[in-house]
Amino acid sequence: MTAIPSMAATNKTAYTLSEATYPIEVNGSVYTGQGLPVLTYKGNTYVPLRAMGDMLGASVAWNEKLGKVVISSGAAIAPCNNAFCDVLVTGSGGRYTVTGKGRVFEGVMQYAVEDGHDYLLEGHQQLEEGAPAWAPFSLEITIPSEQLPANGTLTLELFENSAKDGSRINELSIPLETF
Repeated sequence: MTAIPSMAATNKTAYTLSEATYPIEVNGSVYTGQGLPVLTYKGNTYVPLRAMGDMLGASVAWNEKLGKVVISSGAAIAPCNNAFCDVLVTGSGGRYTVTGKGRVFEGVMQYAVEDGHDYLLEGHQQLEEGAPAWAPFSLEITIPSEQLPANGTLTLELFENSAKDGSRINELSIPLETF
């Protein structure tokens, strides 16, 4: 299928688009067209913006006053459980800063970083206060480049040790980066 060439208002250039012959998958769901085709032009894929926004959970709207499309995604909800909350990860390439709040027994939080097969880093941090109070924390995590997975996800595990038997409790797993 060839789309009808259209003329851009500013430079009168004609563009010939073709319908894509391959599927588009977004977060595990395949775009089914919904009456609007996926097109290609010079090796680039063009998709209906509103349909992609819907599949990604983003709002796509036309702002008449400003004469532009505005795309907004809802703020990601920070991971939370009984012991850790408002956890935010920044960084890449093996260098990460993790901030949040902890509410752990005697103020001692444990953490570990794994690559899906092995633990690359394990440690603990003393918070300013223990449970039941929430106390802020900040972790600087560095994984040497030779330990970064070629294909996989680095995951941070936050947890506390049970006062009863020392087992892991209140575990919260947070992806750091996918390679």
